[in-house]
Amino acid sequence: MNTHKFLAASLIALASVATTSAFADSYGRQNSVVTSTQSTVTRAQVRADLVAAQKDGSLAVVNDNNYPVITATGTPQTRAQVRADLVQAQKDGSIPVFHG
Repeated sequence: MNTHKFLAASLIALASVATTSAFADSYGRQNSVVTSTQSTVTRAQVRADLVAAQKDGSLAVVNDNNYPVITATGTPQTRAQVRADLVQAQKDGSIPVFHG
């Protein structure tokens, strides 16, 4: 009985190794796309376009040290005010009451 279990485990292991190597082999051939293009603008022109876009606001200025400033929207309310608004909205039916 142990021989049968060993043989079955060996066949399963062999089958899994064979399928993974087939996937690894076929991946490179199916997904390798090599294209070469010639640019129509110089590096200096690209840099000048970048600076111009940052100055006119069409491209945000990139600064690796700072995250963009996110402004708060709406009016600042305390937690108690938000809860009171929720209770009132549930009472008047504009928000359904969740019983969970």
